[in-house]
Amino acid sequence: MDTVFSLVVPELAGAPGADDLVRSVVDDLVKLEDHLSVFRPDSEVSRWRAGRLDQAEASPLLRQAIDACTRLEQLTDGAFSAWRDGRFDPTGYVKGWALARAAAGLESAGLTSFCLNGGGDVVVRGLGPNGRPWRIGLAHPYRPDRLASLVMAPPDYSGTLAVATSGTSQRGAHIEHPGDGWRPVDSSISVVGRDMALVDAVATAALAVGRDGSTASAELVRRCGLEAFGFGEDRRPWWTPGMPRYAALPG
Repeated sequence: MDTVFSLVVPELAGAPGADDLVRSVVDDLVKLEDHLSVFRPDSEVSRWRAGRLDQAEASPLLRQAIDACTRLEQLTDGAFSAWRDGRFDPTGYVKGWALARAAAGLESAGLTSFCLNGGGDVVVRGLGPNGRPWRIGLAHPYRPDRLASLVMAPPDYSGTLAVATSGTSQRGAHIEHPGDGWRPVDSSISVVGRDMALVDAVATAALAVGRDGSTASAELVRRCGLEAFGFGEDRRPWWTPGMPRYAALPG
């Protein structure tokens, strides 16, 4: 996945079985990498792309990834697509899915407070070490020394909160619309929801439709049942109607 993952679980400190639980999270990340990394010629997806693996031989992980990416393409009217140059490339989906799987594993283990970070995309649950809700900083795309906002779960919120950001400030114009190849060059979008696999993919798709203005990005986010805060290609901030529930926004 070409990024760094971190995990903070206050209630695990010194607890029996803590090492085993963390190891299970790491093992699942490694498993996804082994199966779905297009950067590794020996991975399952690379062998399938090269015609060295039949569809009938595909593992459940690969089939799940194909099905999920197909549904996301339909949900976003093609703005998110895992088919590049006619070949399946799940890179835009795997990291969010990995975080969602890790969060589900921690919840299944009975943990009520944790913070997972994968390359700047964050999943939190419960309260942080100080007894307050986790605060997720959104980097300002035009002012590297400042945050654009802080995202927190509201008081009546339960379960996991996922926040994913897609933008051009750090990696340049690396996102393109699958339909016509248009690339955003000066915008950023942070999407909020419960399922990081969905949140991360929609952040990418919403950035790709920014050619038609921030309204198009907001409409896509809302259609997927999520909220967002972003800056359009005109550098103006925008947000969906429900976003003030999660963050302090520009006045």
